[in-house]
Amino acid sequence: MTNLINYNPNTLEFRLGRKDYWDFYLANPNIIFDPYTGVTNGICTAAHFDFNNSLIYGSGSTSANTIYSTVTWNGASNDGVTATTIGYTGIDNGLITFVKNSGDTSNLALLSALTASTLVIPSGETRLTLTRVTGMTDNYTYPISIVNDSTILGDYANMCGGFYQGYYKLDGYNYQVLPNRYNKGWVADFWLRKSDSICSGVTSTILNDTYPDNKGIFFYLGTRAENKFWNLFDGVDSGCTSQCTVPSGCTGTVTTFCTVPKETDIIMPNGLPLSLPEIEFIDIDNKFLIYHHAKATTTHYGVSYPAGVHAPDFTGSSITVTAATQVVTNNQNPFLVYCRGCRSSSCGCFTGSTDSTCQTAPEFSGFTSDVTRLDNTEDITDNAIGFRITDDGRVGYRMLSLSGTCSGGTASTSNVIVKEKYSEQFQVPNDTWTNISIRFFAYNYYTDKELACKDGRLGRLAIYVNGKLKLYLDDFKEFIPRRLKTDNLRQVAVPYNISVGGGSLGLLESMTFDGQDPEDLALNIERNFAGSFIGSISQFRMYGCDLNWGDIGNNFAQQKLRYGL
Repeated sequence: MTNLINYNPNTLEFRLGRKDYWDFYLANPNIIFDPYTGVTNGICTAAHFDFNNSLIYGSGSTSANTIYSTVTWNGASNDGVTATTIGYTGIDNGLITFVKNSGDTSNLALLSALTASTLVIPSGETRLTLTRVTGMTDNYTYPISIVNDSTILGDYANMCGGFYQGYYKLDGYNYQVLPNRYNKGWVADFWLRKSDSICSGVTSTILNDTYPDNKGIFFYLGTRAENKFWNLFDGVDSGCTSQCTVPSGCTGTVTTFCTVPKETDIIMPNGLPLSLPEIEFIDIDNKFLIYHHAKATTTHYGVSYPAGVHAPDFTGSSITVTAATQVVTNNQNPFLVYCRGCRSSSCGCFTGSTDSTCQTAPEFSGFTSDVTRLDNTEDITDNAIGFRITDDGRVGYRMLSLSGTCSGGTASTSNVIVKEKYSEQFQVPNDTWTNISIRFFAYNYYTDKELACKDGRLGRLAIYVNGKLKLYLDDFKEFIPRRLKTDNLRQVAVPYNISVGGGSLGLLESMTFDGQDPEDLALNIERNFAGSFIGSISQFRMYGCDLNWGDIGNNFAQQKLRYGL
């Protein structure tokens, strides 16, 4: 010390900084204090499910199959829905059910469920509706039970592998019962109890048994599955028409879901094929660029025009034309075809030539062909997010995004990455009722008009447990659910989904006209979100505005006595 004083007059001084020491400040001129605003009392509440309120059950009794929000979003709209293609997709998560009869050798019940089901939502029905997830393969069970509790807590749902799922918007219909984007932010608020002990009597196979890393997902937003019709599926048995006999010419094993017709035989109500090739929709709204002459038929030069509207009969509104999506299959330059035609099998124009049909080498076959497979990852990246509680009490999020590079082929899972972040351990206790609030607030406020046209914003994602902040992420990209890039008739009730008590099945339970398409299994949604929360859920609220920490803390304080805290 003497040497330091004698030979270094610029002595060092150390002090403990208090900048990050305090949890909060009672007063600070540089911090804007966020007081309780009162929004938790009902203002901006977009959905509310309380299992102790009989109004959430369709029958008025505690039936666990379908539940309804007891409040409606003030911006909801519904002019009435009649969706005749709900069977194509609704069967995949139990929204549409059927009973497979042992005597139904051609599976007419399955065929009817797929082609003859209709979703009808009366005009003005604007409650968010959630339906219990089920499956058709009998490989998994989805147990949910409503516990009738006479204490101050009231009734609640025990989730032992099951969960609820629903859609808040339908593409192609004027139906929307929750916002898809929010002016400033949103909050999802849960009262739940993490507990393995209440499900100890369940011995059947649940999703968590196959996907243990997905256990604990209690909330999910986005598309519930990939585009089911991303590939051509002509049947697992190459055309057999009965599960009892193998017709002459059929090869392969006859499956229990062998039906007629095949997926490739189905024509949708708009006259387009159900299976690929995929269709592109092109809106022409500039009348000065419509050069095509009038045509009496609806198809000309490979382009289909809507019935009764033929260019250039422009009437003032846009004209929608459709064409098959195509890809380049031959990159050869046709202007560099130098070889002369071969008129015999031994003319020797090029090595290996055996041409005897007068075709010109090198037989340029054109630039394009119809697409027969789509990239099943295109619709799910940045369109699927789940929130999870781990066995050791951490709480956080999981989301699918793209890596910086593509895999080089279509229908690959290798270009998808999983983003996830969790709190410290032991933040969510076992066997204790807990309030969890998920909050996202953007850095910038957008008006309704700006929401319709501006790109996603950055903001903060925060998760609170019993009113206390446990995880936050700055510069978090605004999550904006979106439609699938396919015809709206093929995606009824698939995008714009919300799950409570679990994640999503993906195409795990998907059925098509000849049973399950093997290529639909183990895709990204299934692998990363096919799982459920194990424990009890009492309430779920969705707020359509940003609740600050004062509101979240006050919400917990108002409710905690009900849960014995």
